Amino acid sequence: MTKRKSPTTTLRRKALPRIARPPAPKQIGKQQLEHELELRRVALELQNEELRGARAEAESALARYTEVFDFAPIGYATIEHDGTIREVNHAASRLLGCERSRLAGVPFVRFVAHGSLAQFDRLVLQAVAHHTSTEAEELELVGAGSLVPVRMTAGSLERSPHVVMLAFEDISDRRRKERALAETRQALQDANRRKDEFLAMLSHELRNPLSPIRAGVGVLQLCPPGSEPSLEAIDVIDRSTAHLVRLVDDLLDVSRITRGKIELEREPVDFTTVVREVIGDHRHALEERGLVVEPQIADAQIWVSGDRARLIQICSNVIGNAEKFTPRGGRIEIALRLAGGAAQLRVRDTGIGIHEDLIGQVFEPFTQAYQGLDRGRGGLGLGLAVVKTLVELHAGTVSIASPGLGGGTTVDITLPITVGSEHRATRPEAVRVGPRRVLIIGDQRDTANALRAALSLRGHDVHVAYDGPSGIDAARELRPEVVFCDIGLPGMDGYAVARTLRDAEGLRDLFLVALTGYAQPDDIERARQAGFELHLAKPATIEDLEGAMASARCADSAAL
Repeated sequence: MTKRKSPTTTLRRKALPRIARPPAPKQIGKQQLEHELELRRVALELQNEELRGARAEAESALARYTEVFDFAPIGYATIEHDGTIREVNHAASRLLGCERSRLAGVPFVRFVAHGSLAQFDRLVLQAVAHHTSTEAEELELVGAGSLVPVRMTAGSLERSPHVVMLAFEDISDRRRKERALAETRQALQDANRRKDEFLAMLSHELRNPLSPIRAGVGVLQLCPPGSEPSLEAIDVIDRSTAHLVRLVDDLLDVSRITRGKIELEREPVDFTTVVREVIGDHRHALEERGLVVEPQIADAQIWVSGDRARLIQICSNVIGNAEKFTPRGGRIEIALRLAGGAAQLRVRDTGIGIHEDLIGQVFEPFTQAYQGLDRGRGGLGLGLAVVKTLVELHAGTVSIASPGLGGGTTVDITLPITVGSEHRATRPEAVRVGPRRVLIIGDQRDTANALRAALSLRGHDVHVAYDGPSGIDAARELRPEVVFCDIGLPGMDGYAVARTLRDAEGLRDLFLVALTGYAQPDDIERARQAGFELHLAKPATIEDLEGAMASARCADSAAL
């Protein structure tokens, strides 16, 4: 591509031959004058051309400056010595909430928030006094009626020392991010603190029932069977074990809640019967604590579609909380009625109440009012969190109210009703079965041996194997009627044991029961697929085992 020559270069090229050509001797005077004039003319033309180029460059630079000034992402404004605005760019007019054409001559201080006036005055005075740019300050401007946080610097113009250039940028987004970061950091600190508090509380709550269990075992070792101390020790061990089971169940329920794994086994349930049964279950404990219970239960059946076990859990948690937080001599009202096409359960107590700062958090896991170091009321702060989830899974609502500390607490639960009067909800009766030949397969020797002893005392022929292969061998030799098999066995797990027994000749009719600590819904389904008829979660009671063997009897009858 050929480079284009500038006009100055062309003019020089034309002028140089004329300047360099010497005049003829006989015309020296006139030609010399013409030559000098030509030189002057060319010089002037060259100067004019240079001036035009400089002017074009200056105009181009001014245009570039104006474009940069006008469309810069940062707000710029120049103010006169009296503080009035000379000029602003587009960003500044947006931040000030006013059109550019209307800002000239307006005092800039009009747009400075009252709390930032001292900072602004200091910036301007420093810029004028030191003829340099100031350190950035964060202050607030009033733009379109709202406060806008900005980061501002000021500097005096070199050629106009009494004119100050202000540069300011909106830092609202940065402040929002800083606040969000601070809130996240605080939330993490709170979560970490709650975790530490929960672990300390869990340690305390687990040790509490373990202590009477150990003490009860010591009593049983020293006292003759059937004596009054031994019977009391057995009662203490039973209550403490039940308490441990409740703690573990609450922890598992919260785990299922967080993973969305809770599923309901729905059926028509008479909610009136459920509430009465739960009151009956708590009556002994309520009487021991000297609490007056005032039930106001409707005579008619109130049917809801739900999971009976979970409805019992809801009522038990709410009534148990009222029992736990009501001092001796207090009163608990339990009212159930049908209103507005819904079952309405209200549990109101005269207990310690809830502080107003805590009322909005009571349905969150691990939330409890401070109990002091004695933690006489116990618990993990999980009950109401579980209640809320279970009620909502039943398409119901739950709310809690308290006038404050010392004012008692009221819990309201509402569940939609359904038609189901032809159904009758009954509690399973205790089951006793005749002697059975039983095989227990489990690697925890203490547990397996204790179950063998308990079932043997009830007249069953019980054998124990401590791993999968020996359990399979024992089953082939003994031909038991019922097999209780653990899942977490070393080497060969319970699923593999079940599949092997199902495939073995002559053992396909065994009644297989999974007796395991793996009790999540996925574990139960996997056990079913492996060939187990029933699944029992540890720790199982003797009644649970008897019930399982009763199911085996039903299965035998069906086969006949």
